[in-house]
Amino acid sequence: MFEYIYVISLLSFTFLLVFLLTRIKVIPTTKTGLVERFGVYYKPITPGFHFLIPFVDRMVVYDVNRYLNMNREIINIDHDPRLSLSLQVQYKIIDEKDFHEQNVDQFMQKLIIEVTKGFISNFGTANISQQKVALVTRIKGAIRERELEWGIEFVDLDLLMATEIPTMM
Repeated sequence: MFEYIYVISLLSFTFLLVFLLTRIKVIPTTKTGLVERFGVYYKPITPGFHFLIPFVDRMVVYDVNRYLNMNREIINIDHDPRLSLSLQVQYKIIDEKDFHEQNVDQFMQKLIIEVTKGFISNFGTANISQQKVALVTRIKGAIRERELEWGIEFVDLDLLMATEIPTMM
């Protein structure tokens, strides 16, 4: 009788130990994350070892360095395609909560399109390849204005291509 109790308790203890050990999570130094408790944002977590409460906590891990790639984005003005734009934005996540609560990539893409449309409305698309520096400066400024709101730190923007689309007559 005691052998059965001993085996059952040993198996139970082993199962419990393995289960608790699987709740220990490690975040590498190049990543950051946050803990969701019952599916709601609870707190940001830094690189290192973390213990999550079973059945309660869930961890979401983000790469600190992020990239937004826009390839051949067509900018329309008055339902008329005017410009093909390709660029890459590099940024870092600073505030995990603000980043988590907003879709930063989507907002950044909309912002870049709005700034580019405003630029085209003011200066047109003629000689756009010569106006790249001015366009990049405006986009960088618009992103920097929203860094705190989005919980990011802007790092770099590479304008890979800005090509005028000829209008059909």
